[in-house]
Amino acid sequence: MDLLPARLRDLESGREFLILSITMIHCNGVRIQDNRLTVDRKFHVGMLRYAQTLRAPIVAINPPLAPSEKIMDAVEVPLNELPYQIFTTTDTARMVAAIRAARLVYGYEDFMQAGTMARSFGVPYIMTLEYDLQTQMVENSSKVSGLPRKLARRARSLLNYYAHIVPAIRQAHSLHCNGYPIYEATAGYNDNRLLYLDSRMSQDSLISDGKLRVRLETLGQRTVRLLYSGRYEPMKGALDVIRVGRECLRRGMNIEMHCYGQGSQHDAMVALAGDSAIKVHAAIPYPELVKLAHTFDLFVCCHIQSDPSCTYLESMGAGLPIAGYENRMWRGLRQASAAGAASPLGNPGQVVDSIQRLLSEPNFLQKASANALSFARAHTFETEFQKRVAALNSAAS
Repeated sequence: MDLLPARLRDLESGREFLILSITMIHCNGVRIQDNRLTVDRKFHVGMLRYAQTLRAPIVAINPPLAPSEKIMDAVEVPLNELPYQIFTTTDTARMVAAIRAARLVYGYEDFMQAGTMARSFGVPYIMTLEYDLQTQMVENSSKVSGLPRKLARRARSLLNYYAHIVPAIRQAHSLHCNGYPIYEATAGYNDNRLLYLDSRMSQDSLISDGKLRVRLETLGQRTVRLLYSGRYEPMKGALDVIRVGRECLRRGMNIEMHCYGQGSQHDAMVALAGDSAIKVHAAIPYPELVKLAHTFDLFVCCHIQSDPSCTYLESMGAGLPIAGYENRMWRGLRQASAAGAASPLGNPGQVVDSIQRLLSEPNFLQKASANALSFARAHTFETEFQKRVAALNSAAS
C-alpha cells in the first residue's frame, strides 16, 4: 500500500518534516545556497528515480561541500523543483527529527551515526556499503606521505572497521553491497544482503551492435584509441595509466591515449605524458563522456584498490574491453563478464602486454568487446536500480 506524505511539525523550530518517509543518509557533498541545490549529476538523477519509484516520500541528508570544493559533473536545481526534501548534516536537530519520523533509514555505512540513531528510535536501517577493509586502508593511507603516517592511517582504518562498521553491519536490517569485494566480505556478518553493480550506464546510452561492429572492422586501418576517465588520484592508479601509455609508445604501438577527469595528480600526469600522443584533459559532463567513449577501442584501468567504480560498467557499455590491474573488483567482474584482461597490481608493463595480446588477436578483442557490451546490457542502471527499489519498497511496506 502506498504511504501518504504526512507531516510532523517540530515544536521547537516550527519546521515540518515528512513522516513515514524513507530517510536517506548520503556521503555526497552538496551545496544549498539561495534556494538552489548544487550536487553531482549522478546523485540527482538517482534521487529523481527514487522519487518516481519508491512508495514513500523521501528525505535526503547530505554533508555540505566546503566553499572551495568542486564537483566533477555538477548540476544546479531550484529547491522548489525537487521531488524530495534535502538538507545538510550540519542541521543536527532536523536530522534527528527526520530519522525519528522515518519509516526506514537508508544510508552509507553508519555515516553520522545515522544507523545507531535509527536503531535507538526503533527504525529499520538499511546499510549501503562499497569499500571492504583493505580498500578503506588503501584509500586512507594514500592521502598521506611517509611510512609512519601511512601505517597510522591503516591502523585507524582497521580499528574503525572492527569497532564500528562491523557491529553496524551485524545490527542492520539488511545490506546493499555495491560490488563483489564488499558483498563477499560481509557474508559472515549479515545474511540479508543484496549485490548490485552501480553505474550511470542507462539502456539508451549503450553502444549499438552495428556501431560496435563498424568500430571493430576498422581497427586495423587506424590508430588504436585508449581511454581513461575518472579521478586523477593515487588510489585510481592515475600515474600508472600514463606509464601504460608511454610504454605502448616505446614499444612502437600505433596508439593514442586520452584521459578525462580531475584530481590531485593532474599536473604530474601532464608532466609524465610530455609532448606525446597521451593527452590529459579536464573532466567533461557524463553525457558527453558517454558519446565520446563510443569512439575508443580499449579502457585502461590501473586502480590499486578494489573499489566498485562505476567506470567499469560504463566503459563496458561502450563496448570497451578493459585492460587493468587485478584488484578484487576487476577480478570478480572479469570472471563474470570475460570482458578484458587483468595484470598484477603495480606493473604497468604487464598491462601493456595484455593490450598487445588483445590487439594482436582480433578474435580475442572482438569477443571481449562483445562480452563487455552484453554484460553491460544485463546490468544497466535501470536493472540495478530496480533491484534496490524493490528491496526498499518491500522493507517499507
